[in-house]
Amino acid sequence: MKKIIRVATIMTGVWLVPVLTVQAGARADEPSIEPVEFSPCYVRGLKERVSCAQVDLPENYADPSGQQVQIHLTHLSAKSGSPEKDPFVIFAGGPGQAAGDYGALVRLAFKDIRAKRDILLIDQRGTGRSFGIRCESEEMPYPLERFTELAQDCMAATSANTALITMENVVRDTDEIRKRLGYEQLNLWGGSYGTRTVALYLKRYPERVRSIIVDGVLPPDVPLFATVAANADRAMQMIVVDCESNTSCANTYPDLSGQLDNLLTQAEAGNLSYQGPDPVSGKPIKLDIGRGLVVEALRSSFYAADQTTYIPLVIGEAAKGNLKPLISALLGGTAVSDTMFLGATFSILCGDEISRVEAGEAKSLGESSFAGDTYYRFWSAGCRGWESAAAAPDAFEPISGNVPALVLSGDLDPITPPSMGDHFVKGFPNGRHIVVPATGHNTGHIACMPGLMAEFLEDLDAGALDVSCFEHLKRLPFATGLNGATN
Repeated sequence: MKKIIRVATIMTGVWLVPVLTVQAGARADEPSIEPVEFSPCYVRGLKERVSCAQVDLPENYADPSGQQVQIHLTHLSAKSGSPEKDPFVIFAGGPGQAAGDYGALVRLAFKDIRAKRDILLIDQRGTGRSFGIRCESEEMPYPLERFTELAQDCMAATSANTALITMENVVRDTDEIRKRLGYEQLNLWGGSYGTRTVALYLKRYPERVRSIIVDGVLPPDVPLFATVAANADRAMQMIVVDCESNTSCANTYPDLSGQLDNLLTQAEAGNLSYQGPDPVSGKPIKLDIGRGLVVEALRSSFYAADQTTYIPLVIGEAAKGNLKPLISALLGGTAVSDTMFLGATFSILCGDEISRVEAGEAKSLGESSFAGDTYYRFWSAGCRGWESAAAAPDAFEPISGNVPALVLSGDLDPITPPSMGDHFVKGFPNGRHIVVPATGHNTGHIACMPGLMAEFLEDLDAGALDVSCFEHLKRLPFATGLNGATN
């Protein structure tokens, strides 16, 4: 999850001329399955033509004959002429990302899986072409009151019932699509917040799940905002320790912790500001840099292992008065990509996460972390301007099951560290937790992981996977100069 700079509501829709109708293997207990009509389409990140459809589903399942919404589905056929009968379903993270934008991930991480299995990308309601709500602003939403106003403006601009953009409805949509396509069982993958979607689908429809792969796990019984500060601090301390153990980094930045503390103190006192070109766009900007912006510039850079190699330089240059690397990390690391739809982010985070942690608790939990409670206060401000619905109480119970489970973590992950994978896998006697060294948030594309995931889906034996192929992975050298030098 990353903070947002540019936030407008865009309601998207697509009109397709049907060329393919799919209704495979309807079961006797599901007699009234409507066919799904597909048309050719393209997915960013893939050069080939695939198939897409819009599926009409109830906006409110308590009123199935009422208002309908269109849920966008992308179907990637298996390369095999005789594919397996259980497809691979990708649950996007964020929350607020659209699975239909995951073409590059399919190409990099799931090509071996696609050799034998169809892959389904479902844009969750409120994202992508499932009436995606993308909020935008030309200004950074600071101070926090601006983020509240941004949410209010976005609410006013959308005709969607944002209280019905819930994880409960997302998994219900998924199962309705499964029925219409005639699949008996699914193999589920979820990354980051998508691991929550996997857990809830498994809780609601356990008989429909053949296997699960979860990558960068947020267990349902672990509140995000109760752990975010400590997890960010863990990642920061790993950078400090690794820098101290590297001669070049230690000589260049002999007091990295002290420099960080001083930088945060200056920001807290209101003594940091930047006026000059935007390092990303080149446009002139003027920005007062409070503690929250310093924290986010660093924290958002922790997600990818290669970006962490610049953290000592960013802090060291800021200590000398050069804020350009810090601003570059902030604007480059927090800019929203085309795959993030802030409306869905608000609906899920406000309903499922902010409501689980009180402000006083968040402040107390952040006292020992460089991040403090800045992340909580940011999203809490946004939620004051947004309408959401609380999740069912049992959605936050620990998840368990006999389903084969492959649980993946990156050891440098700043938001879902390996401890969360350890916690999650306890509920799965047929599960295994693999921690990938020198890796940040999400591991599916790293080294031999694509092949291991495909092997797991074939044999459903996570314990048999040979992970020696990760032993060579180590953190890249730290940058010690503005030209990218490492020594």
